[in-house]
Amino acid sequence: MSYRSHILRLLTVIGVLIFVFMIVRSILIPASFGEHGHYRGDNVSEQMALLPLYQGPDLCRQCHQEQHGDWHDGAHRSVSCEVCHGHWQIHNGNLKTMTAVNTDEACLLCHQQIAGRPEAFPQIESFVLHLKDEELTEEDAGGCLDCHDPHTPL
Repeated sequence: MSYRSHILRLLTVIGVLIFVFMIVRSILIPASFGEHGHYRGDNVSEQMALLPLYQGPDLCRQCHQEQHGDWHDGAHRSVSCEVCHGHWQIHNGNLKTMTAVNTDEACLLCHQQIAGRPEAFPQIESFVLHLKDEELTEEDAGGCLDCHDPHTPL
């Protein structure tokens, strides 16, 4: 019994699959792929042509001088406006307001007590315990921003 014809058919099918794979690969993979290792080389020039999303506080100061002054003289001066408010294109994208992230969880990202943080850094163990220490109830204080101004924190 001869298996030669079966082997030739199998090799032909494998050859056709490899040929189709190579054609599809050449169509789908950009020409600049692989110029810098496993990376598309044209991406660098494409990214450089985009406007940066994060511009820094100097852009905000042009329209928000009072808030910028409060922020610049306050304890949060090392935290850029865009960390809480989002990037400038949200504001310039015809949205009426550029709302800050005003949840307690957002404040606790930096101010939750963690063993590695310096002792001098303002930290609380939890929002509920902080209210108890301040002798407030949850009804008295709805959130961090009811007592604390992030532009001029205590």
